[in-house]
Amino acid sequence: MKLAILALEGCMHSAIAGVADILSLANHVMQQSGAKSRFSCRTLSLDGKPVRAGGGQMVAVDGAIGKRGSFDAIILPGNLVDHVTAERLKPQYARAGAWLRQQHANGRLIGAFCSGVFLLAGAGLLDNRRATITWWLQSELRQRHPTIDLTPDAVITVADRIVCAAGPMSWVDLLLRLVELIEGKQIAKLCADYVVIDTAQRTQSIFMPVGYLLSQDPLLTRADLLVRRAGEVPMTVKRLADALGLSERTLNRKFQELTHEPPQSFIMRRRVEHARTLLESTTQPIKTIARAAGYEDESSFRKAFRKLTLMSPQAYRSRRTERAA
Repeated sequence: MKLAILALEGCMHSAIAGVADILSLANHVMQQSGAKSRFSCRTLSLDGKPVRAGGGQMVAVDGAIGKRGSFDAIILPGNLVDHVTAERLKPQYARAGAWLRQQHANGRLIGAFCSGVFLLAGAGLLDNRRATITWWLQSELRQRHPTIDLTPDAVITVADRIVCAAGPMSWVDLLLRLVELIEGKQIAKLCADYVVIDTAQRTQSIFMPVGYLLSQDPLLTRADLLVRRAGEVPMTVKRLADALGLSERTLNRKFQELTHEPPQSFIMRRRVEHARTLLESTTQPIKTIARAAGYEDESSFRKAFRKLTLMSPQAYRSRRTERAA
C-alpha cells in the first residue's frame, strides 16, 4: 500500500508521525512473517514546503501535491486551529479540496478523521454520503452541511471510497481500515495485533456525555429527569409524552428535531447510561442492575445494552475493571 498524508497548517502532528511509525513497524512484521505486503508513506503539502502543525512544531514533507506521484490512499489529518485561523486558511482548504476531488475521481481512497472531515465536506465529497465525526463536532457539521448522511454513533464509516473516522485519535482506526480495504482483513489484523491495537467494533455512544446532549434544550433535561425518576417502573413513550404534556406525535417530532432520533432511543440511552454507572461502581448482579435501569426483562436489558455499547454487560464490567487495575 502506498499512502500519502496531506499536511496543512494547523494539522495534528501526532497523526502524521504515528501513521509513519505504525507502517514502519508493519513493514518489519511483514518481513518477519514472510508476507509480501509492504507499505510506503509520503507526507505532502500544498507547495512542498514544511508546514507548522497545530502544536507549533514544523512538519517536514516529502513533496508537493502538484508533483506526479503514485499512491493508493490519502489521509487528511484533523486540525488544531481556531475559527479566526480557519477563516484565514480558507484559500488553502479550497485548493486542498479541489486536489482531493481530483484524486477521488481518479480512483484513490480518501480518508479523514476528526475536524479533517470538515474539509472533505467542504470539498463536496460527503454530499449524500454516509459519514461520521467526533460527537462534539456533529452539530456544527450538520448545520454547515445538511446533505451529509451523518451517523452519530459510528467510530468509522466507509462510503464510495471515502473513509471517515471520529475522534482525534481515530487515525489509528482510519489507517487500519485503509490497510484492510487495500491489503485485506488478514494483513490489517496482523498489523493491529503487533502494535497492540484493539480492533473490536466500537460506538461513540459510550464516550458521549449525557450532559452534552441534555444541554441542547430544556425539554431534554425535563425528559431526562422523568426517565431517571421512573425507577424500576418502565418508562414508555406514552408515559413520557403525558408527563411532558405533549402528544406522542409531537414528542416524536421534537425529539427528531433535537436529537435526530425517536424518544424511545433517548429512553434507552438514558437507561443504559445508568446501567453503565452501576456496572462501574457496584458489584450488583446483572439482573439487579437491569431492574434498577427500568427493565423488567433481563433479556431486553442485555439486548439494549449490546445495541448501544456493542458488548455485553459482563464484558463492559470486565473491561472497566481491567482498565482501573
